[in-house]
Amino acid sequence: MGFFKAGRDAMKSLRDMQDALNAGQMQQHMHQMADELGAPGGFAHLTGTADPGVLHNGLLGQGLIVSIQETGTSVGSEHDPRPVCEFVIQVRLDNTPPYTAQVRQSVQLAWVPQFVPGQTMVAVRVDPADHSRVVLDFSREAPTVTVPEPAVGTPSAASVLASGVPVRAVVIQSQPLNARNQAGADLYALALTILQEGHAPRQVQVGNPVPASCLPLLYPGSNMPARALPDQPQMVVIDWDAALAEASR
Repeated sequence: MGFFKAGRDAMKSLRDMQDALNAGQMQQHMHQMADELGAPGGFAHLTGTADPGVLHNGLLGQGLIVSIQETGTSVGSEHDPRPVCEFVIQVRLDNTPPYTAQVRQSVQLAWVPQFVPGQTMVAVRVDPADHSRVVLDFSREAPTVTVPEPAVGTPSAASVLASGVPVRAVVIQSQPLNARNQAGADLYALALTILQEGHAPRQVQVGNPVPASCLPLLYPGSNMPARALPDQPQMVVIDWDAALAEASR
């Protein structure tokens, strides 16, 4: 009998410890909620409500989801739960260098699995007076943005074509970046195999402007003339004029 009593006492102690732990976690959660509600804009922050002023009047931009984490708070109804999520977003505005912002916002439950970090692009709205204030705009598709001029000292596509050595670029994969350069050409992410005389084949990933007339050349296996910087072999730009001339022969 003593053995069974000791077992019951041990189980009771474990249950008491679990109850105490749950109570402590609940109390901590309640304190956290109280702190959030007491902060400026606390209710909107706690419920993940997008600032209506920024949502309707903010600058339209493009946001790449870097990470997403559910907070454990949910709003909406039993039949339409909307988890509140913490997002890290890489924001791109016209003629502005990309930057990272944190966004807390509620979303439809069915959308959460569709947000793939590093891949999913969404539309964002940015406070013109404070670019750190960002909200997600689910009412529209992510727009195409114009990238700024390269920073001083950074090679441009034109400078690589002017001073680079000739190579061949074989397309492995291409993907639009929903961005254009200052000349209005769409930018594409390209995975390429580079063939260069006197060197072993190498693979590079680059972002290149692609004229609309050259889009039919972006198929896997397409072998086109390009230029690469001798001291930066990963810096490769396809020579689209020469590529079109070759394709027209």
